Parts: sequence; C-alpha cells; structure tokens
Amino acid sequence: MAIAKKPRRRYHVDGRVTIGLDALDDRQKKAVGEVIIDRDHFLAHAADRRKVETISKRGSVYALSVPIGLNIIYKVSGGDIEVLDLMGKETLRKYGAKNKAARNKTPKPAGKMKGSV
Repeated sequence: MAIAKKPRRRYHVDGRVTIGLDALDDRQKKAVGEVIIDRDHFLAHAADRRKVETISKRGSVYALSVPIGLNIIYKVSGGDIEVLDLMGKETLRKYGAKNKAARNKTPKPAGKMKGSV
C-alpha cells in the first residue's frame, strides 16, 4: 500500500525584501527578521488578524503590520506563502487610497463624443 504524502508548503522571501532590509536600521532589521525568519514565525505573527490588511482579494495579497512602521507585503496561493516586499505604513495608506479611488470611479456613459456628428 502506498502512503500518500502531503505536499510540502512553500515559503519564499523575494529578493526585494533582502534589498529592502539593507536600507533599514538595526532595530528595524531585527523586527522584520524575527517575522520572516521562517514559515512558522511568519504564521505566528500573521495569526493576529488585527495586524493583517487585505490589499488584493483577487490576488490574495496582504500586508502584515510590523510595530516599527513597516508592512510586510505577502501573497498566499494555496498553502504557499511568498513574502514580496516591505512597505512603509504611510506609503501603503497612499497606495491603498489611490487604488480605492480608482475602483470607485464611475465610467462615463458611452455615446457621442463632443464634436462628433
């Protein structure tokens, strides 16, 4: 009898995050590093839903708030987690406000263009 193995859940930190870490001070690096060190630590922090904001439902992209004024941007696909980027909270607020405004714009009705016959 063959034993079925569960597929291994993938956890990946994108290279942009590593580059972003280089721009942080030691305190910030430590705070982010404690969260992204491995899948288990990441999941423990993301379990507090008050710290997680949905950025895109369609793409399953989320922002995990870190107390030092940063958000860890990540994507969930099936059981796989991909840490995509680091973003300041202010930047995320501006980005989110722009996206929300763009989604809420009502399209202009189709019809004759000004100057057409």
